[in-house]
Amino acid sequence: MVLQGGWRPRVRAWSRRARRLLSMAGAALLLAVCGSSSPAGAATSAPSPGATGEGVPGIDVRPGWQGMPGQDKIQTFLDVASQLGLACCIGSVVIGGAALGVGRATGAGQASGRGLGMVLGGGGGAVLILLAPSLIGWMSR
Repeated sequence: MVLQGGWRPRVRAWSRRARRLLSMAGAALLLAVCGSSSPAGAATSAPSPGATGEGVPGIDVRPGWQGMPGQDKIQTFLDVASQLGLACCIGSVVIGGAALGVGRATGAGQASGRGLGMVLGGGGGAVLILLAPSLIGWMSR
């Protein structure tokens, strides 16, 4: 005997809820970690004067951007790439919002769900792009 509806729809609903809860917890953890780091500490690329490489005697290693050829071009490329990424995220949020609204108005649940995914993905991408320098600085400490 086959049950009508079965147990699968309820399992899928709970797994969706679990994924949403997990993604919200991950976002909260990311914001808590990034919020605790100071942006001023992340902007410096040179280590403190006492931090030197202690490997081979007579060799002093201090990684940094000082005197690197093409530093200005690399910085310009990173600035343009991050600005382009933010523009794409804004476009994703706008198009996703339109799909969400049209999907809800017409009753098309699939379009509405994809629109919501685009809005959340674009917003998350924008937050990640803005926090990337702080995250990299925090992870390199």
